[in-house]
Amino acid sequence: MGVLFLKWEEVCKRLELDPARIYSAIQKDLSRIGCPDHKFDLIGLPGGASNRGYVRMILNPVDPARTKSMILMILRDTDPRQGIEEIVEEGFEVTELPFLNVIRHFQKCGVAVPELRFYHPEAGLIYIEDLGDTLLRDAINCSDQPRRFELMEQAVDELVRIQLGAGSCPDPNFIGFRMRFNPKLLRWELDHFREWALDKRLGSVLKDSDSKLLDDCFNKIVTDLLASPYILNHRDYHIDNLMYKDGRIRVIDFQDALMAPFPYDLASLLYDRDTSLILGDDLIEHTVNYFYRRLSEQGFKPLDLKGFRRVFELCVLHRAFKIVGRFYFLAIVKNKPEYLKFQPAEYTVLAKCLNRFPEFAPVKKMLQQHLPELK
Repeated sequence: MGVLFLKWEEVCKRLELDPARIYSAIQKDLSRIGCPDHKFDLIGLPGGASNRGYVRMILNPVDPARTKSMILMILRDTDPRQGIEEIVEEGFEVTELPFLNVIRHFQKCGVAVPELRFYHPEAGLIYIEDLGDTLLRDAINCSDQPRRFELMEQAVDELVRIQLGAGSCPDPNFIGFRMRFNPKLLRWELDHFREWALDKRLGSVLKDSDSKLLDDCFNKIVTDLLASPYILNHRDYHIDNLMYKDGRIRVIDFQDALMAPFPYDLASLLYDRDTSLILGDDLIEHTVNYFYRRLSEQGFKPLDLKGFRRVFELCVLHRAFKIVGRFYFLAIVKNKPEYLKFQPAEYTVLAKCLNRFPEFAPVKKMLQQHLPELK
C-alpha cells in the first residue's frame, strides 16, 4: 500500500556496492537456502540507512504455483561495532551484527519479528521473511475508529512483549542489555536539534543568553530522563516500523534495541513523524493509559500515574527535539528532502510538549524568534 519500488541496482549504488558482485553472491546463496534451481527477480525497496538497503527477492516469478518471496538486507559494512561504540557497556565485546543478535533474542522471547532465513557474512547479505507491504500506518488509515483503537492496543501489546518478555529473559550475550541511553547519547540527540535546525541551517543566530537557556533546558531533560526507570526498548518503535500481516503486528528495524526510560518507545509510537495527526487526541490518550495499565497488570509499576506521565512527556519532548533536527540533517546532508513533509506535524508536537513544562516557557519564546514554524 503506497510503497514505491525502484531498481534493485539503485539500492546497491546508494550503498556504493557493485550490483554484479551482489547478484553473483545471491545466485550462489540459492542452493544454501534450499532453492538451487529457482529463477528469481529482484525489486528494490525504499528505506534503509546509510549502511544498509532492502531488496525483495521473488523466486519463480513466472510460476504462480511455486512463487514465493524473501526480503534481502544488503549491508555495506559488516563491522558489528559500526556506529555503536560510544553506547556499548564498557568491557562488552560486540562480536556479531546487532541485527542478528537482537532477532535471535526477540525470537526466543516470542516477539513477532520476521524469520531469519540465511546470513552470508562475506557478501553482507541477510535473507529474512517477507512481511508484505502493509505498514501499521496503512492499516490504521484504512480502518474505522473502533478498529484503530484495536490496532493501537495490539501495537502496545507487542511493545510490552519486548519490554517485559525480551526485557526479562536472561542472556549475557544480548546486546540490548549492554547498550543504553547514557548522558552522552541523550545530549547528542538534543544537540542534533541545535546543530541542524538552528546553526547549520540558519547560521549563528543564538545569542549567548539564548544558548545558555537552551543548554539549561537540555541539561534538565537529560538529568530527569537519566533518573527515570529504565527498561528494554526497541528505540524506533513507530507505525512505519511495524508491519501488519495475517491479523498481527510484526516488528522490524529493531537492531538498535537498548535500555531506555520505559515510556520512550511509547513516545515514538504516538508522536513520530505525523502519527499524532493520524491518531488524534482521543486515541493517543487511550493508548497512553492502556500502556500504563498493561505494564501494571504484569507487575511493572515503578512510578505512579503522575510520575509516569511526566517521564512520558519528557520522552516526547526529547524525541521531538531530536526528530526536528534529524529531518533537517537528512534533507541537507543525505539529500532526502522527503522527510521535510513531516516537519509541520513535528513542530506542533514540540510546541505542545514545551507548553506542558512551565519551566521551559522561556525556551519556547526564545526559539519562536528564530523558528516561525514553532507556533
